[in-house]
Amino acid sequence: MSGWKSYREKGEHDGPARLTLLVVDDEKRILESLLELFGDHYRILTAQGGNEAIEVFTAERPELVLCDQRMPGSSGIETLKRMRELEPGTIRMLLTGYSDIDVVIEAVNEQVLHRYITKPWVNEELLEVVAEGALRYLEESGLTDPDSGILF
Repeated sequence: MSGWKSYREKGEHDGPARLTLLVVDDEKRILESLLELFGDHYRILTAQGGNEAIEVFTAERPELVLCDQRMPGSSGIETLKRMRELEPGTIRMLLTGYSDIDVVIEAVNEQVLHRYITKPWVNEELLEVVAEGALRYLEESGLTDPDSGILF
């Protein structure tokens, strides 16, 4: 299954193109859980921390990012700010605990992220939030044709 980036570059694909979702968390078990949750819907990339996320983001330019807030080194918001500078059109979402809510509100107001999801999350709600992000990306990119072959 090809990614949307490949479709944009070549203008063709070998089946339905999937939007790419970069999942960032410093806990391996959470990455595995989210990979399982989203694997049937998106092309998934993972990174364990902000620095690795920026490397993956720079190389792959995913359309969607789901990033944990509390990580060693670079916080989720710091990581998403760097991503916004590199690719403003990417849909950026943050996973966070309730204790970070003031920081999250500030980040939303500064347009660093599109949505935030509190931990612990409900799988169905998280799937819906990311699907809304995918639709927003397609709409903002002018790609809402239902016959486009894009899966999400």
